[in-house]
Amino acid sequence: MQVPTIESLLGGARRHPALAGGAIAVAAALAVTLTVFLVTDNGTPRPRADNVSRNFRACLLVSPAGATDAQLSRSTWQGMQEAAGTGHVNAQRFPTPTIDAKAALPYINGAVQQRCGVIIAVGSGMKPATEAAAAANPHQRFALVGAASSHPGIASITASDNSKDLPSKVKALITADITA
Repeated sequence: MQVPTIESLLGGARRHPALAGGAIAVAAALAVTLTVFLVTDNGTPRPRADNVSRNFRACLLVSPAGATDAQLSRSTWQGMQEAAGTGHVNAQRFPTPTIDAKAALPYINGAVQQRCGVIIAVGSGMKPATEAAAAANPHQRFALVGAASSHPGIASITASDNSKDLPSKVKALITADITA
């Protein structure tokens, strides 16, 4: 079979102008249809890209898996996520492989280097490392959940493992830090 050349196709369009006009109309209708489907909003939400670099950053130091304060960590994270739901907070988690003060201190210092607005540590095991970091970084805001500290740079949130109001306490702490 012979492949038609452009000259033979143009010759066919000259001999049958109605056929050529119909082909152009079909092509135009197809172009309009594709434009309508691609340009108009079909009910799907468009991706939203916001600059979050200026948001307040709240950082949680997460205890190792199986730690006795795991429930406190989960409730604290829930409160941080609720604060992040306002759109003005970036909530981040930093895992710490141990709650030993000497071993946890580099992880707390890493959170300081990330310029967290508030660094939240959970449990009495994190208290010595948090207090050491607060003493070395007097301009950094810290919080301890489930433990009390008398250090002026550390806010304490008392809570038991089954505390239902812990997430709201954490959210209130973070939102207070934003407005301060």
